[in-house]
Amino acid sequence: MEDVAVMNIDPVKALDDKVERLKKDLRSLGERVDNAQTDAAQQQLSTTNQIRDTTRKIAKTNDRLTELAESVHRLERLLVALNRKVRASETQKADFDTWPEIEKSLLARILAGQEAYARKTFTPQEAKDTRKAVAEYDRAALAAIDAAEALTTLPPNAEALWRKKYRQWRVIRSMERPEAPDENEHAGDSAAKSAGNEAVGRARELIRARIEDAVARDLLFPAWFENMLGPAAPPGKADDWLYTATDVVLYRLLHDVTSPANALGRAPQEQGHRRDLHDRLIVECAEYRKA
Repeated sequence: MEDVAVMNIDPVKALDDKVERLKKDLRSLGERVDNAQTDAAQQQLSTTNQIRDTTRKIAKTNDRLTELAESVHRLERLLVALNRKVRASETQKADFDTWPEIEKSLLARILAGQEAYARKTFTPQEAKDTRKAVAEYDRAALAAIDAAEALTTLPPNAEALWRKKYRQWRVIRSMERPEAPDENEHAGDSAAKSAGNEAVGRARELIRARIEDAVARDLLFPAWFENMLGPAAPPGKADDWLYTATDVVLYRLLHDVTSPANALGRAPQEQGHRRDLHDRLIVECAEYRKA
């Protein structure tokens, strides 16, 4: 009995038993970790597949929405064209292309005024400073001419003096004479601006009156007019719409635009009043067509 008791309390045996149990627990834990990782990987794969499927469905939906939007746009254009044909058969047409009451001389005054505004004008102080700069340039130019003439008469040993006078000549040749302010031109520009403003006001009155009459009588607008401004004034923006429509007609008259479809013709390449007006009308009319 004593031998059995001694074997049962053998510390080495007890330690080996604990080690075996720990190994079993460790293997069990490793298997659980492996299973958990496998489940996580499968779950991640499943989620990734679901995301891809959802993304494909969204892309297909977006493509379908784009197709529907294009179809609606085509339908709108067809309806507009159909409406024009129906109205054309039973409605009088507005004439915004012939303007005998707006004479060529009136348009010429408007263009002359625009050119005057485009030219640089001098303030009284700028004119004074420019005249001073012109006088200083003229004095330097005379001194340079004298220096150039002196180069041919200097003695051979006057090298320093020769270099000085030659430098004077080179300096004036690299400069540009300022443009002196022309009082007569300034006065002429002021008169052209005033006459141009009056001519613009008169032309706008005539054009706006005819457009308002066409609206009141429900006349059919020209194709280029509707393409640019839409079939009617947007709600709440009638006055702004009329102002822009007047400028569109005036632009065509000033720049001889005769296209039956394109209200403003080709966009001007050069910078200036015409380019600014063209760009403004494009932006404003786009807003009216959206409304």
